[in-house]
Amino acid sequence: MEIINYEYKKTDNRDVIAAIQPKAETAGVAVKFSEFKEQLFCEIDSADIKKFCSLLNSDAELSFEYIKFLTAVDYVEYIEMVYCLYSFKNNWSIIIKVKLDGRKPVVDSVCSIYRGADWHERETAEMFGIDIMDHPNLKHLLLAGDEDGYPLRKNFEIKWEEREYIPPEKFE
Repeated sequence: MEIINYEYKKTDNRDVIAAIQPKAETAGVAVKFSEFKEQLFCEIDSADIKKFCSLLNSDAELSFEYIKFLTAVDYVEYIEMVYCLYSFKNNWSIIIKVKLDGRKPVVDSVCSIYRGADWHERETAEMFGIDIMDHPNLKHLLLAGDEDGYPLRKNFEIKWEEREYIPPEKFE
């Protein structure tokens, strides 16, 4: 493992866009950039998430080697996956937003690119009902598995009932 002395660099989002935009166009990924409170956002098509993350991670100049978090937001009509990536080399942070169908949300896994996305994707799948394709281990992480619906969806109905706790036979 190479140890690099990273020093703080003030960043300008225009530099980040100028570095990413031509490479994304060459890769065939349509990216729409926006900025809010000095944070850079980009919207891409759900079919391009794996290709775009691979580009950001593998390109030596961009070097987005760290995933800060991954989550989803339910907007009723659609669900939005949110990925926050960081480049230590450039001190760049970017938030990627991907719109998914609200009735049957499906997106590709980025675990093969960012190993740290594993549990984030498992939690998001479990809580929002998103089908994350090609995930290596998409099993329940937090819930017992007998819930009706997905707890972080806006249409989830809370039912109060007494339940008997049955400990699992084996913890994994």
